[in-house]
Amino acid sequence: MSTGPESMPPVPADDDWTPPRRENAIVTWARAIVLGIQDTAKDVLAEGRKGANDAYDEYWQRFDRKTRRRR
Repeated sequence: MSTGPESMPPVPADDDWTPPRRENAIVTWARAIVLGIQDTAKDVLAEGRKGANDAYDEYWQRFDRKTRRRR
């Protein structure tokens, strides 16, 4: 493995450099809020689905115990 100057990436010229783009603080906060709400909604829906599946399974287990007949 070579560590000489030929293995290093080229350095951009001064005229190729552009300053990093600055975002408006309000846009940044709004994006963070929206993404936080989106993550929370996904978590709530996932927990709701899990609870519904658990309740469904519990219902059928009670049915099986009462009737002694399997589905």
